[in-house]
Amino acid sequence: MTEQRHAHQGLPDFHLHGPDNDLNRKGVVQRTKLVTLVLVILMVLGLGRTLYGRWAFADVLAARGQESTLLHVLVANPAPASQNATNTRLALPGTLQGINEALIYSRVNGYVKEWFKDIGDTAKKGEVLAILDIPEVNRQVDEANATYQLTKTAYERWTRLRAQDAVSQQELDEKTGAFRQAEAVLKRLRDQLNYGTVVAPFDGTVTKRNINLGDLVNAGNGGTAQAMFSMAHVDKLHVYVYVPQDRTAQIKVGDNVQILQPSAPERPIIGRIARTAGAIDNTTRTLQVDVEVPNPKLDLLPGSYVEVALKMDSSGALVLPTNTLLFGAGGPFVAVVKDGLVLRKKVTLGIDYGSMVEIKSGVTTADEIILNPPDSIIDGQKIVIETPAPTPKRGS
Repeated sequence: MTEQRHAHQGLPDFHLHGPDNDLNRKGVVQRTKLVTLVLVILMVLGLGRTLYGRWAFADVLAARGQESTLLHVLVANPAPASQNATNTRLALPGTLQGINEALIYSRVNGYVKEWFKDIGDTAKKGEVLAILDIPEVNRQVDEANATYQLTKTAYERWTRLRAQDAVSQQELDEKTGAFRQAEAVLKRLRDQLNYGTVVAPFDGTVTKRNINLGDLVNAGNGGTAQAMFSMAHVDKLHVYVYVPQDRTAQIKVGDNVQILQPSAPERPIIGRIARTAGAIDNTTRTLQVDVEVPNPKLDLLPGSYVEVALKMDSSGALVLPTNTLLFGAGGPFVAVVKDGLVLRKKVTLGIDYGSMVEIKSGVTTADEIILNPPDSIIDGQKIVIETPAPTPKRGS
């Protein structure tokens, strides 16, 4: 503590009494009041400016608030379905198959001795595909041949004896029966030897080969047996599609249809409805339709996924984009713009073409239907119709 502070009993100059000290304290108070007054004036000016700004822009804010409550939408008009438009086609999935396809099994048990056709090779009807080694059948043939020779000798001997009336007719009949039975067994086993040569059942292409040299193959297509080859006749293909029950009336045998490949949808292939099942499947409620597809250049491959586009007769019905529909407890609705307000209309739907849907009743071509309406849209809501921006031209 300084000597001056000690003399003043530790109090600062501001708290001391006396003429000089009173003047000093009075100046500090005046300066404080001045600063406070300036701050109050600035606050009042800021508040006044804010209130003035709100009052000045009250009309603008009100207009903007009212504008924000409006729903800006795009609209579309119902239009008659065109017979040539892509949206009136019923596209159904299917898989191409050869007009004839077969899995080729062995008729006897044996080992693969040779095979002559691989995948992708063509074969004519009756052409050899593989040869099997069937030692068991060979042994059986040898046994049957020995029995046949024995019964033949007995038959011939007893025939001579009967001519001399040395034996009875009954004894000759028994020897004759044994000979005929041995002959039939030998013929059956020799036929089985022919089964060791596997041949093509029709003209076609080998699509699978499941054997190698030395493989053991079993007879038939049951148990553990497996197909030796798979063949398909690919000059002409066909595809099965299943048409919903409500559209079967428009399916006619002989009509042309378009076959669309995912790799080249812009190049449809023309097929023909060859036949139908003639009855609705009880499980799926669909009609099976067989479509034949010519394949002279063999550029279509069996097993390929395709879409079959069937032309549907629209009969002048109206169509709308599917993104105009609203679904509620009362069924499907659309939101129509009338005098700038929303009016919900119930509609009856027809054929669904994918991106478009047929409207059987509820709207006319003059109605303006809202695209992508929100679920919360209500009758009487104010609407502003927007004009879509023009699509820029290529190269611009």
